[in-house]
Amino acid sequence: MKKILFLTDFSEVAKNAFLYALSLADNFNSELHILHITPIIEPKTDEERYRVHPLAQIFNDSLENDEWNEFKTEAKKLEQLAHNNNKLHVPVEFHFENGYFQDVIESHIVEKSIDLIVMGTSGNNTIDKKLFGSHAVRLIDSGFDIPILAVPAKAVFTSTGAFAVAVMLVENECVIIRRIATKLSPSETPLKCVHIVDTEEKAMAAQQKKAHWLTNFEGLDVQVDIVIDTDIEDGLTKYVEDNYINILSIIHRQLPFMKRLFNINHSKRLLRLSETAMLIYNVEDK
Repeated sequence: MKKILFLTDFSEVAKNAFLYALSLADNFNSELHILHITPIIEPKTDEERYRVHPLAQIFNDSLENDEWNEFKTEAKKLEQLAHNNNKLHVPVEFHFENGYFQDVIESHIVEKSIDLIVMGTSGNNTIDKKLFGSHAVRLIDSGFDIPILAVPAKAVFTSTGAFAVAVMLVENECVIIRRIATKLSPSETPLKCVHIVDTEEKAMAAQQKKAHWLTNFEGLDVQVDIVIDTDIEDGLTKYVEDNYINILSIIHRQLPFMKRLFNINHSKRLLRLSETAMLIYNVEDK
């Protein structure tokens, strides 16, 4: 995590997420890039510029000017937050860009070699002033091969030290688990993995599967807890609360259409309902 991209829309939701981005950047000695995107599409050619209605151009110019002034004000507020949390030493760069939300992010990921995206999400049935919640879900569905830390509006920042990962004890999770456990290793913090099942019989089978799965992480402090609960969201929520987890990692599977049960019914629902920041990794599952 050498470079972290933090997305802001000037909302309270975003300010809350900024504390997580700042803490992670401090913990991992990362650069923090702060990006605001104004939804103005610049004409690329003289012909396209000619087609823009003069009133539309006036609106675009006014919007850009208003948001630029708001961006400068926001930068001062974020600097004050960093000061209040003794994080002024974290290297920060500010970026103000126009264009389509996802296109701008993709170009920043490539140009700045971004390793992690951090953003707020507005939570359950809440429409924030710039629809940050829908942007978060769209980014998760985009299939980016870098993780996204989504911070729900109800999440209260305390620390970023305690991690847990929701797992299915399958092979394609191992690369991600090793990556997180290796990052946590210098702090001597164990990586807790939780596997939810709905019956005692499945719990017994999972215990046998767990022993084999853990052989992939020799030399790393990886632990697996088997939890019995008929509702995955409830099981994960209780686990997070009981173990004082700061960040819950979800492996978001890009499944074929007929196999999207975990994808749709769990990852996104958790994002809407959770009071815990969620670190989401995309993997392909066949």
